[in-house]
Amino acid sequence: MRAIALLFLIPAFCQNWNSFHSQELDRFQNIQVNYKDVDSRAKDIDLNRINRSSLTHEVIGYLPYWEYSEYPDLDYSLLTQINFFSAELSIYGDIINDHNWENLYFIDFAQSHGVKVKLCATLFGSYELSTLLENYFYRQNAINNLLDLVLSVGADGIDIDFELLPTNQRDNLVLFMEELSFAFHSQMDDPIITMATPAIDWSNAWDYESLAEITDGLFIMGYNYFYSGSANAGPVAPLGGYFYDIEYTVNDYLNKTNNQTDKLILGLPYYGYDWDVVDSSINSETMSYGIAKTYAEARMLDEYYGSYWDQSSNSAWLTYYDDTWTWNQCWFDDHLSLSNKYAFAKEFELQGIGIWALGYDDDYDDLWNLLKLHFESNVSGDINLDESTDIQDIIIVINIIIGNLEFLYQADLNNDQYIDVLDILILVNLILDR
Repeated sequence: MRAIALLFLIPAFCQNWNSFHSQELDRFQNIQVNYKDVDSRAKDIDLNRINRSSLTHEVIGYLPYWEYSEYPDLDYSLLTQINFFSAELSIYGDIINDHNWENLYFIDFAQSHGVKVKLCATLFGSYELSTLLENYFYRQNAINNLLDLVLSVGADGIDIDFELLPTNQRDNLVLFMEELSFAFHSQMDDPIITMATPAIDWSNAWDYESLAEITDGLFIMGYNYFYSGSANAGPVAPLGGYFYDIEYTVNDYLNKTNNQTDKLILGLPYYGYDWDVVDSSINSETMSYGIAKTYAEARMLDEYYGSYWDQSSNSAWLTYYDDTWTWNQCWFDDHLSLSNKYAFAKEFELQGIGIWALGYDDDYDDLWNLLKLHFESNVSGDINLDESTDIQDIIIVINIIIGNLEFLYQADLNNDQYIDVLDILILVNLILDR
C-alpha cells in the first residue's frame, strides 16, 4: 500500500526538480582546490600500466573538481573511463571555467593506469541551452573550444552534460552532437563521445535513439528520483516499489533506442539525502529541503544510528533525532543496494555502469570490493574461456590483430579499447608467471 500511496509523488513535484549535477556545481562553486599539492603527492606514486584488472563491462566515474584530492587514491584497476567535471560553458559557447584542466597531472596519471580520461562539458537550464543550441555560431564556438581543450592535453574524448533541456531543442541537440562528433572524429583517432542523460524525460525533449547512434554511450543519471525538494523522504535510486524507478528508466531507454543496450551506461549514486521529517515512520513527510550526503557521510550515520533495509526499493534508510529535537531521515545506496543494481545492469546486458561521484566514498573500500566482485574477469588472459591461459590464447590474439577474428573484449587485457602487441606482451607475462 505504501508504494501505491507514493506512486504519484514524483510527478506531482517534478516541476520543482533540479538536476543533481547542477546542484552540486552550485554548492561547491567557491571551493578552492590546491591542484599543485595534490599533483605533487600523485607524482610520488609509482605508475604501473600493466597491473590492472580485466573488466567485463565499462565502469565510468565522474571526478568532480572539488574531489580532486581523491584521485591519487582511486583504484584505477576497477575503472575504464573517468569524466573530469567540468568545463563550464557560457550560452555563447565560451569556456567560463575549466577548473585547471590544461595543467592537471591527473590526466597523465589515469592514462598511465590504463584508464581513459574525458572532459565533461556542462550547461544547465532551459534558456541557456536554447540560446546555445539555436545558434550555429554559438554551437561551433562551443565545439571548437572543447576540442581545443581535449587536444591540448591528449585526453581521450568528451562528455556532454546538458540538463533541463526544453522540448523545442530536441532536434537542435541532435544537430549539436552530430556537429561535435564530426569535429572530434576529424581531429582525433577514435575519440570517445558520451552524454549524461536524464532518468526521466518528462517532456519528450530527448531523442534517445539518435543520440545513442551518434555517441559511444549515454550515461543514464539513474538517481535523484527522490530529491532535495521532495515532499516525502525516499530512495534516491529506487529499483522497485515505485512506478518511476530504475527499471522504468532502463525499459524506457531500451524502447526509445531500439534496444541499443551496447550504448547504455547505468549511472548510480554514491550519495543520498538527509531530510528533516515529521516523524520516524518510513517515507515520512519532509519539513525542509534535503541535504545531500556523500556515501561516506551516510555510512558514518549508519555506523552511529543503524540503518533499515527497504526491500521494495532495494535501498537503505535510517532515522534519528538530531540536536534541534527534529526527526531526520536519510536514504542512501549501500553495498547491497548497489550490488542489486549492478546485477540488474548486467542482466539487461548494458554497456556498463557509472558512478556519481568518485571520491564520495572517501576511505571506505567496500564499494571498490563490490566493483571487483561484479566486473572483474575471473581468469585474466583466458581468451578462449577454457579456464587456462596458454599458447592457444596467444594464437587467438594474433589472429584478432591480423584480422582473421573479430574483436573479443577479454582479449583487450590493458583495457585500452585496442587489441595489439601490448596485449600479447601482457599475455606472455601472465603465462610465465603461472
